[in-house]
Amino acid sequence: MDEEHARFDYHGALVVVETADGEIVLIHPPGAPPEAPASLPSNPARPDEFTEQAAVRIVRDATGLDVSIDSEFITFVQEGTPTGIMLAHGYVAHVTGGALLDDGPEGPARAYPLDALPSIVPIRVANQRTLAAYLAWRSGSAEGGPQRLAQLGDLGVGDD
Repeated sequence: MDEEHARFDYHGALVVVETADGEIVLIHPPGAPPEAPASLPSNPARPDEFTEQAAVRIVRDATGLDVSIDSEFITFVQEGTPTGIMLAHGYVAHVTGGALLDDGPEGPARAYPLDALPSIVPIRVANQRTLAAYLAWRSGSAEGGPQRLAQLGDLGVGDD
């Protein structure tokens, strides 16, 4: 393994899905605490797929929605995941078809207005980080937009 790839064990895709109404789609994993019940559609990419392809598959599997990827807005290394060190790829996608699942493999999928988003499950740190970066970008507080967020993620900015 070369030095560039020695920093992580696998690629993961985390997807902020935007609806035509400007809402964000979240899933509700079983066993999540009531005060933080939500998660972005996210999972590891399969070894034989590109992360953008994985993002589309993950959204379809977890939410029932078909999406088109708009951009990769953040990339960062996330340590401490159950499956090792992840190179996380945060995507923004928009809905192109399908219907929200009430009984998906990771619980029901729901769409929320930006001002009424439920909290992310505490153990899902990469989800929290990705959603926070997206919200900062949307609000205009992340200078330079998606490319700047990707650079900051590579530098570890936002690691707590």
